[in-house]
Amino acid sequence: MRVLLVTFLGLAATRELGVRAAELTCWSGGYKQDAWMAYCNSTRYGVYDVEAIWHRAEPDVVPALHAAKIVSLSDSHLQNALSLGGASQWFADRHYPTYMLGLPAAESGFGQRLIDNFQLHPSVVILDASPYFTGEVGGAARGIFADPDASRKQVAELKGFEAWHQRLCGQFPWACGHNFSYFRSRVDGHWIFPQPSKEIWIGRYDVPNNDHHYPVSETPNEKRPLYPQYLAVARELIGKLDMPAQCIVITSVPAEEDLTGLAEYIGVALGLTVIDPAVPNLATFDRSHLTPESSVQWSRQFLAELEPLLERCVPGRSTSAND
Repeated sequence: MRVLLVTFLGLAATRELGVRAAELTCWSGGYKQDAWMAYCNSTRYGVYDVEAIWHRAEPDVVPALHAAKIVSLSDSHLQNALSLGGASQWFADRHYPTYMLGLPAAESGFGQRLIDNFQLHPSVVILDASPYFTGEVGGAARGIFADPDASRKQVAELKGFEAWHQRLCGQFPWACGHNFSYFRSRVDGHWIFPQPSKEIWIGRYDVPNNDHHYPVSETPNEKRPLYPQYLAVARELIGKLDMPAQCIVITSVPAEEDLTGLAEYIGVALGLTVIDPAVPNLATFDRSHLTPESSVQWSRQFLAELEPLLERCVPGRSTSAND
């Protein structure tokens, strides 16, 4: 019996060591780009992003959200596309204070709570229809409401690890960068990803890349019967935004499933501005999120169509002498 116990404890320690090693080796390049680690491919760290924002663990989030004239509210599809597509620089070049509030596995029920929690009053809101309007909170956010105290405790622990991880990777850079992670910009919330590299041994296929190509809209649309339900939920969320309907933009970032027409269906019914660019030959790297190249192509067209609306809806935009 004693031998079995020692063996069990040894295996448990080995597993714990493996989990800790995976956590410690996460890519740390975002720290130098004025960002915090939103996700680490480790069961111990996981998705810090959602709870960190909700509990205001990162003090830069609230002032950045309140200063933003433009806020995107979505799951990871739009967040990935805009982040990889250069939208952060595009908005900055035109002096539009922006915050990209896309979150992994987020759904509109959590979006409504975010609006209330942060008292959002931007001039323009960008929504992704694909399919976001379920009324649910999404898996990554459920712990916040199921056990708020445990959620806050976990966030505090992860924030403490993040500070320690940043110091460790600064002193021993060779120890980090072997596991996939991504960061959230303190300035405007966009995600910062590592470049594909052979140095990333764990989760390397999660790194956005142009090597894997899965054409969009290859799977037939099985969600069309749910469109009326999505519309009803979207109407409820829109009701929480005290702003002109035409300054609310709805789009649909292409992915594997063909959801053509969903953004228009919701947008026309609610009087929103529909910007749903038809960009040919787009592809995802994981059957869900656009490749970096496709993100650039899609974002370029989306932003070009968005610009006239921003000029109408965003008052008092500051400009530099060189504009």
